[in-house]
Amino acid sequence: MPHESPYPSVKIPEIPYHEILLNAIDKTIADGKNKYAFISGDDPKLTLTFEQLRKDAFAVASYLHSIGFKKDVAAVVLPNVFQYASFFIGCAMNGGAISGASALFTDYELQRQFIDSRAKVVLTNEESLPKVLIAAKQSPSIQKIIVIPKSTGSSFPSHVASWNEVVATRVITVPKVQIDVHNDLLVLPYSSGTTGPPKGVMLSHYNFASMISLYITTEKSHILDVLDPNWDNYKEKSLMFLPFYHAYGFGLLNHCLLKGMTGIVMSHFEPVNFLTAIQNYKVRILPLVPPIMVLLAKHPVCAKFDLSSAQLIISGAAPAGKDLIEELKRKYPNLKYIQQGYGMTECSMASHLPDLTNNQPFGSVGKLASNLIMKIVEPGTLKEQPVNQRGEICVRGPTVMLGYLGRPEATASTIIDGWLHTGDIGYINEDGNLFIVDRLKELIKVKGFQVPPAELEDLLLSHPKIRDCAVIGIPDANTGELPKAFVVRVDNTLSEKEVKEFVRAKVSPYKRLEGGVEFIEEIPKSAAGKILRRFLRDRSTAKL
Repeated sequence: MPHESPYPSVKIPEIPYHEILLNAIDKTIADGKNKYAFISGDDPKLTLTFEQLRKDAFAVASYLHSIGFKKDVAAVVLPNVFQYASFFIGCAMNGGAISGASALFTDYELQRQFIDSRAKVVLTNEESLPKVLIAAKQSPSIQKIIVIPKSTGSSFPSHVASWNEVVATRVITVPKVQIDVHNDLLVLPYSSGTTGPPKGVMLSHYNFASMISLYITTEKSHILDVLDPNWDNYKEKSLMFLPFYHAYGFGLLNHCLLKGMTGIVMSHFEPVNFLTAIQNYKVRILPLVPPIMVLLAKHPVCAKFDLSSAQLIISGAAPAGKDLIEELKRKYPNLKYIQQGYGMTECSMASHLPDLTNNQPFGSVGKLASNLIMKIVEPGTLKEQPVNQRGEICVRGPTVMLGYLGRPEATASTIIDGWLHTGDIGYINEDGNLFIVDRLKELIKVKGFQVPPAELEDLLLSHPKIRDCAVIGIPDANTGELPKAFVVRVDNTLSEKEVKEFVRAKVSPYKRLEGGVEFIEEIPKSAAGKILRRFLRDRSTAKL
């Protein structure tokens, strides 16, 4: 029998998501207890009020309406900045969806996402504008680029609009758009799913409203009430260094706005700014990924800051080791809880959430969230596995994506009879705690970021001196994993340096072959032609 969530069912509002968000912002403004939506973690003198955020969102909506943007896709190529939220709301008010991309992406990577998402508008900053312009030239659907300027004196080509011009748009009429909350897109993040190149994950208004509703309800009763029965959202600060284009960071952005908290927004992770923010704003809950936990545990700079406010670490995106968790608890005695959650972009963010009332055992990622059901199946046969028996984790419920944009075959192999097949191997114990033990999927996780081997392999195979190749992730204490390439050369003049430089020029820093390049005579493959990565992993392990 499938496993049901142990938590009470949550009623999901069936209205467009941006209306939920605007209602919450209006309530925060009316209550008058918290003025600031955002404070810059890079420069605390830079702030944005909830009132200004609301005004900007309506101006964005009016501007986009004036250029014919409707139920379209807008790409966002930015680090974490204040403008992300108002642009997202303005797009949604027109019935459109945003598709975030890393500011570290190359023009090659951006072009692929622009074309695949059929983006009509792009929002970027002045630093990223040159590569966005290159990518846009080959992306026929793009009609307008909006850029956040460095200064008021910046000037741009005629087909590029300044953000200052956009938010100065006079709001005459708010777009009235009929939105089907179950089928219209709100967000189009890119994920590699269980395998292959990045794919657009279609998340509806109802998908995302469900995710946020489930999270906030569980958080109230099973986290906040345990930490402090008198918890006041308006007084709390939320750290925002996890990238907004990623499901985890985007979820935290929305969570902060819905609860009327102030977000400390960091354009990128910088240790001193991060530690200063915890110290100065007395941050109590830290949503982290394991590499940042390693920094807190091991870096000597941490001793220069008062981090005693931190009571809870919620870890996601990749597993955290037992030694690391124990070291953190020894170093920070006020840190009462370190717990892990679990999820994926394809289920809007998280399917399993931390629960401080649960005495969550080490290694567990918590219990299934409200409104969801889960089963563990034997890979291949899909036979349901009993308690404590390993198998592939499958999830069903209102947070599961509509599918992959333009990829019906990939969708059909991932969502089978309504069940999202996660590609992760795990088991559930008698108490309903889920444990992740392995990955069916081939993704490499570098600092929590996804690196699909197929993407790097496709790139490597375009090199004239490479006959065949395979990419795996090798363990690394600081990043979790590093990409390593096994290469079959056409001739022996090809060097490791040449291969690394070829890849470096075309991919983001976290996708570089920092795990090395090894030349071999043949890539091990099955009779069906599938790369046998386990042999390559064994080969790498044997050399350590």
